[in-house]
This record gives sequence, structure tokens and C-alpha cells, in this order.
Amino acid sequence: MSTSTFPSHDERLTSLPYVSQWGSLERNDEVVMRRAAPSGLDVFLRRTDPSHLHDWARDGYRSREEYLFWSRKVCGLACLQSLLHGWTEIRLSMRELLALALEQGCYVREPEGKVHGLVYRPFMAWISAQFGFTCQLIENTPIHASAPAVRPGQALIASVSPEIRDPATHAPRRGGHLVLIHAAHGETVCFHNPSGYSHNAASATLPLGVFERFHAGRGILVSARA
Repeated sequence: MSTSTFPSHDERLTSLPYVSQWGSLERNDEVVMRRAAPSGLDVFLRRTDPSHLHDWARDGYRSREEYLFWSRKVCGLACLQSLLHGWTEIRLSMRELLALALEQGCYVREPEGKVHGLVYRPFMAWISAQFGFTCQLIENTPIHASAPAVRPGQALIASVSPEIRDPATHAPRRGGHLVLIHAAHGETVCFHNPSGYSHNAASATLPLGVFERFHAGRGILVSARA
């Protein structure tokens, strides 16, 4: 995966800032490269100099444990935060967004702790009503058909496998993770991956054919308020 950009005159590439679901781009490699389960990640953090840890309180989390649990699940909210920072003056911490998303049924947590979501329809209703965005549900649509719809003031939250950070992955899964396509140019898409490696997370580019191998054929096309 390359982090090269489209022509510099295309302002779409600079309109949406990158947001990491882990809290900072510098944090991504520490988490991703270890492929740790929550408990394994917790052990790693306990052995790390506290001065090097992400400031989870800055993101509004009420405890370190809450950060460890939810930061693995908020890829969709990282995409939303990117849209809010790029298109509006609204600044909400990740935990504030998470609280609102939970209230609106965008995530469903079972008693034993398993989390379902991001659930598209309540998410679309919420961000339309609260932030004035226009949303279109994309289903059963290959990326070469949905990506060309992305124009200035629009972005596609696309369902892909988290393995997209390793585009050479053989027989990857499809779905399970969300990325933000903020530009499409010919046979190439440019996207923010909330859990990519530090070198291919912000404005990463992939040919449509490669992206399609990871794509679940669904997502949400979001347009800024008029």
C-alpha cells in the first residue's frame, strides 16, 4: 500500500484530517504489530513506560480499561470524527461520540460483554439528525461502482477487512472494519484507515481491484451539510 497522493491541486485530499481509533497515529504500530487480544495488549501496556502511553483521558475515556476495551471497536467513530473535524466546527472527544452512539443504538453490548456494531441504520439516522449530514446506504455494491460517487464534500465509510493494512494478504476476509474513502481518481481510491500502520494509515492509496479483495460491498456514503 502506498501513501502517495493524487495531484496536489485536488483539494479533496486535504479536506479531511486523519483520526486513529487508538488515539494517535504514532500509537497504531504499537497496537497493530502485536496483533494482541485485549488481555495481551493490557500486559504490554503495563510493561511500557507510562510516559509513552496514549493519553486516554484526553479522549474522554473514564479509565484505562475502558480505553483498552472500546478503542478496538471505534473505527466507525474515528471515520465520523474525521468528517466532523474536516467539515464542521464540532469537536467531541471519542468517548463523547461513543456515549452518543451507544444512546442511539449504533452499538449493542450484550450482557456478557460482546459488542455488535457499528449498526448502519441507527448510525445514519443519528449523524443526519445531530450533525446535518446526508447519508446513503450502500449494499451489495462493488467498490468500482460506489467509489466514483465520492465528490468534494462527500466520503464513503466502507466496510473492509482489517487485513487491508497488509494488501498482499492471501485470501483475506471481507468486512469487519471501517475505513474512510475521501477521494477516488480513475482506478485508485484514497482512504484513511483508523487502524493502519503508521506508514499506510493516512491517505493511503490502493487500486480498486486490490481494495475490492477486502471490501464487503457495503458502506455509507456521507455528504456534508449544504
